Amino acid sequence: FRRAMVDFETVKATLQDPEKLKLWMTTHKGALRAWGGLMLLAILIFWFFSDGDFSFLLTLASLISMFGFLMVALKVFSAKSCKGVSLIMSEAYVVVYLCRLCSIIPYEGYLPYDKSGDWLYQTVEALSFCLAASIVYLIRIQFAETYDPTLDTFNRIYLFPPTLVLAVLFHPSLNAFMPADICWTFALYLESVTVLPQLVLFQKAAEVEDFTVHFLAGQALSKLLSFLFWVSSFTELNDGSSHLKSYVGYWVIIMQLLQLVIMGDFVYQYIRCLSQGVSVSHILSSEMV
Repeated sequence: FRRAMVDFETVKATLQDPEKLKLWMTTHKGALRAWGGLMLLAILIFWFFSDGDFSFLLTLASLISMFGFLMVALKVFSAKSCKGVSLIMSEAYVVVYLCRLCSIIPYEGYLPYDKSGDWLYQTVEALSFCLAASIVYLIRIQFAETYDPTLDTFNRIYLFPPTLVLAVLFHPSLNAFMPADICWTFALYLESVTVLPQLVLFQKAAEVEDFTVHFLAGQALSKLLSFLFWVSSFTELNDGSSHLKSYVGYWVIIMQLLQLVIMGDFVYQYIRCLSQGVSVSHILSSEMV
């Protein structure tokens, strides 16, 4: 609590001092442009492609996530280096989007009620899949010599089998087709833990790349919006036809809450870096911990 109060006083002092505010804006110029552009895009999409339904949060969450992948892909391609990016995380996201697309393109059970669910939500998810796949290609093939597998060591067995088993046991039935329902649930459960490889890589790396930090912050915001939607709608996922399925909605909330807990400390340190005018590449430095 004391540290939070100190951070608040730092923010207050920065806003009141023109020189400090100018320095802060210079330090985070790239992030301000990226987040500002995303905010403008979100407003335009809401204005032209939404009817204002609360379920637009799902589309907005998907848009933020896609924007993060676009930022990573462009940075890797322009720098001709995949340093600081987890291949294991990127591959997991490819599986996440592939499974989700198998559920939301042929069926309508998990689409936003908002008119953005007519085609925009599916399009954004498809773009995210393409971007995640392109990042995997850049790491594995085009810039493979810049990838350090000794830092990216998270065991895939902790990601895929447990979430698949949970998806088979606890899945809703909104698509009324079990394979599609399992695919959607597996994507959601797997997505809840896909950031773990990147966080482990952060801990092992001597330095952290700015763009990967902003990427994870974007994913955290995306999952928060998704959580806010499902926490108000999770009862629709419950199915009274069986004892296990009658609690599916609670599992969805638990798994989304798990990701927010996993990323909690990271988000706190990210906000501290921004509030103190420190580059987010120092998020793991001893001064910030």
